[in-house]
Amino acid sequence: MELAWYSIATFTGQELKVKQLLESMIEREQVQDLFGKIIIPHVNEEHITVKKGKRVAKVVRRNLIPSYIFVQMHLDDRTKYLVQNTQGVTRFVTSDNKIRAIPEEEMANLLPREDGSGNVLPMEVPPVKEGDSIRIKEGPFKDYPGVVEEIMKDRGKLKAMVVIFGRSIPVELNFSEVEIT
Repeated sequence: MELAWYSIATFTGQELKVKQLLESMIEREQVQDLFGKIIIPHVNEEHITVKKGKRVAKVVRRNLIPSYIFVQMHLDDRTKYLVQNTQGVTRFVTSDNKIRAIPEEEMANLLPREDGSGNVLPMEVPPVKEGDSIRIKEGPFKDYPGVVEEIMKDRGKLKAMVVIFGRSIPVELNFSEVEIT
């Protein structure tokens, strides 16, 4: 039996809850052979704040495609009914009012990558390279322009030189905090 990938729309912020509910329904209905992986493409970002004069680092999970989960399954009336009647699911994503499978090539970009020993590798770097001009989208340097000096793929960060008060200073940023100008 061939499993294919399908996209399912959920209520905003309910992706993880929907995934857990769907997994428990699959187990309760004993249809594990009709389902494969259920993923929510995300990155873990480190946000640093200052509280009472001390730096506090907090890791925050950010969904790359909010309000959507991806399910590997065999689509038939039973599995379609099970998914659509899971609390928090709004609909299957359709094309021309038909539920269509997502090609494996497209899913390869969303699936977490693993090395040979089963460890999950960091997400690919966005289309930015050393020397690119960027604009900071959030944080204390919001709306400041900068130039990418270094890309740290393993940490999901980049170092950019930003001119503040006439001086160029290095700033370490998450990939999600910048946009190319």
